[in-house]
Amino acid sequence: MARGEVFPIINCADLARTRHWYERVLAGEVAYQFPDEGDADYLTLRIGSGQIALGRGTGPAMYGETPLPATGHAVDVCLYVPDLDAVTAAAAADVVVPPADMPWGERVAYLRDPEGTMLLAIEDAD
Repeated sequence: MARGEVFPIINCADLARTRHWYERVLAGEVAYQFPDEGDADYLTLRIGSGQIALGRGTGPAMYGETPLPATGHAVDVCLYVPDLDAVTAAAAADVVVPPADMPWGERVAYLRDPEGTMLLAIEDAD
């Protein structure tokens, strides 16, 4: 990962299920996993030219508190996708707001991942 690059870490109660969702819906590919073998406690997924990380959020972090999976609407993860219709078809029941054309020239949809994180998927209307 390049220095200065920002990426979100989603803390997961069920990391394997959430990983599968990101691989299926957004074509995520594992860029790093710890530990190397077996069930992951942490991994980064490359999605297009960006990355998102998934961590097992069931034990205390370095700051002493247990990071809980999303239980409300605290953060939106925004990502650009090449084919919004394909992404929303793959997400199926996880689509919160179906694709819609916006007056500023993009098509957008909201998805909710298995941990409750809201994703704003955007397709340029080029």
